Amino acid sequence: MALKGDLATKFLLTIGSVVAVTLLLLFTIIARMSERAVVGQVDEQSRALLEQMVITRAWVSDRGGVYARKGPGVKENPYLPGTTVRDAAGREYVFHNPAYVTRLLSEYAERQDLYRLHLTSLKPVNPANAATPFEARALRGFEAAGFEASKAGAAAVVVEDGKRFYQRVRPLQVEASCLRCHASQGYKVGEVRGGLSVSIPMASADAHLARSRKTLALAGFAILGIVGFSLAVLVRKVVLSPVAHLHQVASRLVAGDYSARASLATGDELEDLARAYNAMTGHIIGSYESMVKTLSAALEARDPYTAGHVERVSRYAKAVAEEMGVDPKSVHQIVMGAILHDIGKIGVADAVLRKPGALDEGEREQMRRHAQGGKDILASASDASSEMKDFILYHHEQFDGKGYPYGLKGMDIPLGDRIIAVADAFDAMVTDRPYRKGLPRDTALEELRKCSGRQFDPRVVEAFLAVLARGPGH
Repeated sequence: MALKGDLATKFLLTIGSVVAVTLLLLFTIIARMSERAVVGQVDEQSRALLEQMVITRAWVSDRGGVYARKGPGVKENPYLPGTTVRDAAGREYVFHNPAYVTRLLSEYAERQDLYRLHLTSLKPVNPANAATPFEARALRGFEAAGFEASKAGAAAVVVEDGKRFYQRVRPLQVEASCLRCHASQGYKVGEVRGGLSVSIPMASADAHLARSRKTLALAGFAILGIVGFSLAVLVRKVVLSPVAHLHQVASRLVAGDYSARASLATGDELEDLARAYNAMTGHIIGSYESMVKTLSAALEARDPYTAGHVERVSRYAKAVAEEMGVDPKSVHQIVMGAILHDIGKIGVADAVLRKPGALDEGEREQMRRHAQGGKDILASASDASSEMKDFILYHHEQFDGKGYPYGLKGMDIPLGDRIIAVADAFDAMVTDRPYRKGLPRDTALEELRKCSGRQFDPRVVEAFLAVLARGPGH
């Protein structure tokens, strides 16, 4: 089913949808890449922290543990009671093994909202070292694969108390130094016994990602707006304006303005279309005018004395209408009316039409009916405008109201009829007829002046005289 709406709306909806989907896909890819980049940074941080902590633990383990002076915040390891010592001065020092050092450093970092370290095992001695679900899955995998295959560790984003953390856990391998404290647990050198994890809060990373998504969304809307506006301007200039021009020309032609022509200089297919459009219009109008002239010629063939009359009357009418500033559409209608103004005489008997003498009253009445007859002939012609039909019907009306068929007066008579009446009368006076010889040109012009304001519109007579005064071309 065709999409309803004007061309601009359909074009913008189609292109806009394509652009919107493209931008959505592009920004989704960018957002995913940005998220991976941020998570990658957090992952690198987790790896570095674990590596640093492993090195620290190894340093402590290699030295058999370290002692810290007892004081505020420094307490004895509750899981290593009796390890406090005093020096000669009576100062007390508490023993820190690698596990306790790990816990203390974790507490320091956690108070700063930096990260949290966690020693974990599937068989913990200290309940605080119990594995989380993620750590438990990782540890089982480490034990199954062995240390070398799993020493890179495992990572995931976990949720704890409604907060997101990036957690990485890596296996811890039993070394000889570990047996000093854990020999009783049955550990063997080289085995995987537990792991060390670090949990980094994702709040900062999530905030950064949210800002990135917001920025991308705003950028997307901005780009869509700019593209939409640019497309609207471009479509209006490149497509819609030329199409609107062609539509306007077509509307004028349909309304009867046969002078309308397309004028496009777009340098593309639309300009070619305009030329083809004009050629088609010219051909159709030419065919129409040829048909009209053929119809008129059929009338002249019946009356040799009127040969050329229609051609001359239409030429006079065109020149006078242009002299009076009539718009091109009406000029064309007047010319067509002038060509067909006597078409109704087809219905007049030859005896009346070619009678060499004066007509009696009945014959005059029959002759007068040619005006209504002409309009009736064109009644079913869809190409004949109402104005053209009126020009045929009223061309014998007189300015003083004494004409026929309706006795219209002054400005009630259509301008085209007032023009055709002067042109028709002048040509009739200067050409030979069966019942008389044609009048000299000057005599005919003088007759027009005498009848100005009575039979003829004074303004039309003035324009006609001006046209003839300019020479043979008119």
